[in-house]
Amino acid sequence: MSQKVYTIVGNWGFAPAPKGISTFHYDMENGTLEPIETIHPEIAAGQLCLDEERQILYAVNECGERRGEIGGGGYVLAFSIDPFNGRLKLLNEQSSLSPEPSYLCMSQNQKYLITCHCADPWHVTKIVKKEDGSFENEVLFDDTTLVLFPILEDGRIGEPCDVLLTEGTGGKGEHSQRNVDPVTQHIQLVEVISRLHAVVRAPDKNFFVACDKGMDRLITFKVDEEKGRFIKLGEYKVEEVASFPRYGVFHPTLPVFYANNENLAVLNCFHYNENGELKPFDKISLLFEKVGLIDGKPVGAQDILMHPNGKTLYVTLCGLNDIVVLSLDEEGHPKLRQHINSRGNLPRGICLSPDQRFLLSGNMVSGDITVFKVLKDGTLEDTGKKYEAVSPSAIRMMVVDETDNISK
Repeated sequence: MSQKVYTIVGNWGFAPAPKGISTFHYDMENGTLEPIETIHPEIAAGQLCLDEERQILYAVNECGERRGEIGGGGYVLAFSIDPFNGRLKLLNEQSSLSPEPSYLCMSQNQKYLITCHCADPWHVTKIVKKEDGSFENEVLFDDTTLVLFPILEDGRIGEPCDVLLTEGTGGKGEHSQRNVDPVTQHIQLVEVISRLHAVVRAPDKNFFVACDKGMDRLITFKVDEEKGRFIKLGEYKVEEVASFPRYGVFHPTLPVFYANNENLAVLNCFHYNENGELKPFDKISLLFEKVGLIDGKPVGAQDILMHPNGKTLYVTLCGLNDIVVLSLDEEGHPKLRQHINSRGNLPRGICLSPDQRFLLSGNMVSGDITVFKVLKDGTLEDTGKKYEAVSPSAIRMMVVDETDNISK
């Protein structure tokens, strides 16, 4: 049986530089990459979702303005994947409705696509005339939403069928504040507006968690797959203000959810049930020792990745540019095992090869992909392999059986 493996990389960057989506041939035997193409350099493809069965790639265009307009939000896009050469072809795109679509995943029945939004931290001041004839002003922020799209039979994305607004305090909360990132100068609003950075689904379940870094919370929901509607279940407020819950991942067999934090090198561990309750049961530092501020900001997490065997968890750290390896016991408690340098600047996305023999790290700022061997205990060993990329953020891999595709 002849197989090909394609590595698909979504590119995202701080500066208005070329981004797009890149594809590579992947050699499963030795973990090497050979570039195929980079398309749509105007797209900030910060996250990808892969439907291997239909050989369809879904991507976000993480922008705040529709083409030719001021404001209006970003896009979600569908691409077909040519099984014989790995090239992508745009099927269609849909407006995502809100600014900065940041993550996407599929429903359990694979008939819906869900995207969340990081939103823009801007505001407008409106003048309001009250009933008594006097005047006051009102400060408004972008709406932040989860958006539900039907997936059509040919893999294209249908028009939105439902939205779930995730509200903030509007700057009137107890901990509301305006922070400025000392490195990027990006405005970071703390508990002012909702800023959804990820949405993930539990394995084989109709249960989702969205990480809201703007409001320091996790939101749980499910999807009514018959009516095409969101059903919100609950929320969990994290303890540390301005920790910015970033990405999350479910354990493959245990009812456990792990969340990392963009502004704090801590892993939060939760038990969950399908009623939407998240109950913390453990918390662990991702650092062997305190390191203080780097370039004026605390060390925080980027990506998070679960090994399919449920025994190892990987988290990347900006500032240190390290990949952190944690072992998981039979109850899902983590233990810090290893720090290994990514050999690149800002490891934003990581991915295991289909046979779990290698781990790839997409280093966004340095624009390269580094390859690590996965040892039997889950720890990593540097292979020395490094490949030029654009601004790699999300990495997905797809195995293609050429015989099956020839017969179709």
